[in-house]
Amino acid sequence: MKKLLTLTGIATIGTVLVLLTATDATAASGSEISRKEALLAQSGFKVVTVSTSKQKEAVNGLAQGRCSAVTFNKKLFYVFPTAAKDKFYVGKQAQFETYKKTIAAQKASKPAR
Repeated sequence: MKKLLTLTGIATIGTVLVLLTATDATAASGSEISRKEALLAQSGFKVVTVSTSKQKEAVNGLAQGRCSAVTFNKKLFYVFPTAAKDKFYVGKQAQFETYKKTIAAQKASKPAR
């Protein structure tokens, strides 16, 4: 009986540690998305609020946390959905190039770990 209680306690502690790690990873990715959103706005991307069911469907199909190339009316746009997917950032090639250069400059200025 004592062994069973010990095993149950160890399993519970393991589960708690896994949940804490998952929460930390989610928080880190949330802050990363916020950082990317700030860089997109700084690069000239415009914020568009999702207002139609067709837009909502399209935004839900986009990859979370990254810019996706989208063609609309034979024009190329770059779209980044917000975490809540109620808005999205949209820009053209020039804004996307500025965004990529800003990210590259930030990576270059960070010290290696």
